[in-house]
Amino acid sequence: MNLKLRLERLCDTRAWVRLHFSDGTTLTGRVLRLGHDYLEMESYGDFDKPTGRDYSKHLVPLSLVKLITIESSAFAEAERQRLNFMSQAESGQESYPEIEK
Repeated sequence: MNLKLRLERLCDTRAWVRLHFSDGTTLTGRVLRLGHDYLEMESYGDFDKPTGRDYSKHLVPLSLVKLITIESSAFAEAERQRLNFMSQAESGQESYPEIEK
Protein backbone atom coordinates (compact mmCIF):
# COMPACT_ATOMS: atom_id res chain seq x y z
CA MET A 1 0.00 0.00 0.00
CA ASN A 2 1.19 3.48 -0.82
CA LEU A 3 2.62 5.44 2.14
CA LYS A 4 0.38 8.43 1.50
CA LEU A 5 -2.78 6.29 1.35
CA ARG A 6 -1.81 4.62 4.62
CA LEU A 7 -1.22 7.99 6.26
CA GLU A 8 -4.62 9.22 5.04
CA ARG A 9 -6.29 6.32 6.85
CA LEU A 10 -4.28 7.00 9.99
CA CYS A 11 -5.20 10.68 9.82
CA ASP A 12 -8.91 9.85 9.88
CA THR A 13 -8.51 8.06 13.22
CA ARG A 14 -5.78 10.35 14.59
CA ALA A 15 -3.68 7.27 15.16
CA TRP A 16 -0.28 7.14 16.81
CA VAL A 17 2.64 6.54 14.46
CA ARG A 18 6.39 6.54 14.60
CA LEU A 19 8.08 8.17 11.63
CA HIS A 20 11.52 6.88 10.73
CA PHE A 21 13.92 9.09 8.80
CA SER A 22 16.92 8.12 6.69
CA ASP A 23 19.40 9.51 9.24
CA GLY A 24 18.14 7.03 11.86
CA THR A 25 16.05 9.46 13.91
CA THR A 26 12.40 8.87 14.77
CA LEU A 27 9.42 10.97 15.76
CA THR A 28 6.42 9.54 17.62
CA GLY A 29 3.09 11.34 17.60
CA ARG A 30 -0.53 11.48 16.51
CA VAL A 31 -1.35 12.20 12.88
CA LEU A 32 -3.46 15.36 12.56
CA ARG A 33 -3.51 16.25 8.88
CA LEU A 34 -2.02 15.10 5.61
CA GLY A 35 -1.29 17.63 2.91
CA HIS A 36 -0.13 17.21 -0.66
CA ASP A 37 3.51 16.82 0.32
CA TYR A 38 3.59 17.13 4.11
CA LEU A 39 2.29 15.52 7.28
CA GLU A 40 1.16 17.43 10.37
CA MET A 41 1.45 15.62 13.66
CA GLU A 42 1.48 16.40 17.36
CA SER A 43 3.86 14.91 19.86
CA TYR A 44 4.32 15.10 23.58
CA GLY A 45 8.09 14.99 23.87
CA ASP A 46 10.97 12.62 23.33
CA PHE A 47 10.86 9.54 25.57
CA ASP A 48 14.66 9.35 25.57
CA LYS A 49 14.70 12.71 27.42
CA PRO A 50 12.04 12.43 30.16
CA THR A 51 12.80 15.86 31.63
CA GLY A 52 12.16 17.62 28.32
CA ARG A 53 8.66 16.32 27.57
CA ASP A 54 6.38 18.97 26.16
CA TYR A 55 3.70 19.43 23.55
CA SER A 56 4.67 20.33 19.98
CA LYS A 57 3.28 20.21 16.47
CA HIS A 58 5.41 19.14 13.54
CA LEU A 59 5.11 19.70 9.80
CA VAL A 60 7.12 16.93 8.18
CA PRO A 61 7.80 16.82 4.43
CA LEU A 62 6.75 13.39 3.14
CA SER A 63 9.95 13.16 1.12
CA LEU A 64 11.92 12.85 4.39
CA VAL A 65 9.92 9.90 5.74
CA LYS A 66 11.63 6.59 5.15
CA LEU A 67 9.05 4.32 6.82
CA ILE A 68 6.38 4.36 9.51
CA THR A 69 5.56 2.14 12.47
CA ILE A 70 1.83 1.94 13.02
CA GLU A 71 1.54 -0.33 16.07
CA SER A 72 3.90 -0.35 18.98
CA SER A 73 3.72 -0.93 22.72
CA ALA A 74 5.42 2.46 23.16
CA PHE A 75 2.27 4.15 21.84
CA ALA A 76 0.41 3.25 25.04
CA GLU A 77 3.00 5.20 27.02
CA ALA A 78 2.71 8.05 24.53
CA GLU A 79 -1.06 8.13 25.02
CA ARG A 80 -0.61 8.16 28.80
CA GLN A 81 1.77 11.11 28.42
CA ARG A 82 -0.81 12.93 26.26
CA LEU A 83 -3.55 12.35 28.83
CA ASN A 84 -1.26 13.53 31.62
CA PHE A 85 -0.47 16.65 29.60
CA MET A 86 -4.18 17.29 28.98
CA SER A 87 -5.06 16.89 32.68
CA GLN A 88 -2.32 19.34 33.67
CA ALA A 89 -3.58 21.83 31.10
CA GLU A 90 -7.17 21.50 32.32
CA SER A 91 -6.19 21.98 35.96
CA GLY A 92 -4.45 25.23 34.99
CA GLN A 93 -1.06 24.36 36.42
CA GLU A 94 0.72 25.96 33.48
CA SER A 95 -0.24 27.84 30.36
CA TYR A 96 -0.06 25.66 27.28
CA PRO A 97 -0.86 26.40 23.65
CA GLU A 98 -4.37 25.56 22.54
CA ILE A 99 -4.46 21.99 21.27
CA GLU A 100 -7.03 20.05 19.30
CA LYS A 101 -9.02 17.51 21.25
